[in-house]
Amino acid sequence: MSIKEFKAQLQTLPTELPLHYYLIADAAQDKQHPSVLLHESLGTRSQCLLTFDQGPDLDAAAPHLMTFPQFDADAESWQWLFGYGPSVPAAFSIIASPLSFDELYVHLHTMTEVVLPDGEEMIFAFWDPAILGTLVGQRDDRTLHVPGPALTTRECGKFLSCVTGWWYWDRDGGMHQIVKDSNAEGEKEVVLPLKLTQTQVDMLVEASVPDHILSYINANRPGILADLPVQERYARVEKHLKEARKLNLRGMRDILDYVCAALIYGDRMIESQEIATLLQKVKSRELSLTQALEQFP
Repeated sequence: MSIKEFKAQLQTLPTELPLHYYLIADAAQDKQHPSVLLHESLGTRSQCLLTFDQGPDLDAAAPHLMTFPQFDADAESWQWLFGYGPSVPAAFSIIASPLSFDELYVHLHTMTEVVLPDGEEMIFAFWDPAILGTLVGQRDDRTLHVPGPALTTRECGKFLSCVTGWWYWDRDGGMHQIVKDSNAEGEKEVVLPLKLTQTQVDMLVEASVPDHILSYINANRPGILADLPVQERYARVEKHLKEARKLNLRGMRDILDYVCAALIYGDRMIESQEIATLLQKVKSRELSLTQALEQFP
């Protein structure tokens, strides 16, 4: 989406109240701390979303809510954002809201934890586009590993209740606008923190698996990704993850080993009849993946 297309979408938003613009910047996705991502002249205010006081180490690798100037397609700040955002697509999302910074912060902060079926609490990483898109069931986002929606209509209404517009860049750098469901009646009845069902938990856990695999490979076997452009790595890992699922692989060690093997062998994983026969035996449980890999040509 170009900045002109973004401007056109802004013109369709309700205008009963003046809108303020904010970014959610995930410091874990960018080595620079959010407070220095933007020009100092913007007077940007930012605050870590996870708690009011996390300390410098966690604060430097956590999501932050940040103020942003009023929209102006010709402004340096917005030109910079639309140039930089797609290149680090998991790092930013844009929010338009009538709320003040403090009011929006309180709402988003209350959403950062959810209750699991066993009563335990879990961080609710809605700032990650792969999770955000799954939560709301973003239909035009073809990069989602789990399409969703993971939230019910009422839960989604509660989540988006303080937001007039929300945009994020997907893993391929494409931009998406989250549209609130006008039929989300009963959202006021939703109690926070959200209490997730096991199905919702399973969806959100699976949605994050490609990132976990990619992170592991980057940290432990970066060489097998060296010839693959950075912007293509997530999609390739997700493709091989789906292949692993079709082989009935469930353990993370087997899934990691399969994805790594697929990255190393490339087209030979498809073209070699010998490999295809071995993988079929894995699927039928005649061989373990480890045994099959030991026999790869």
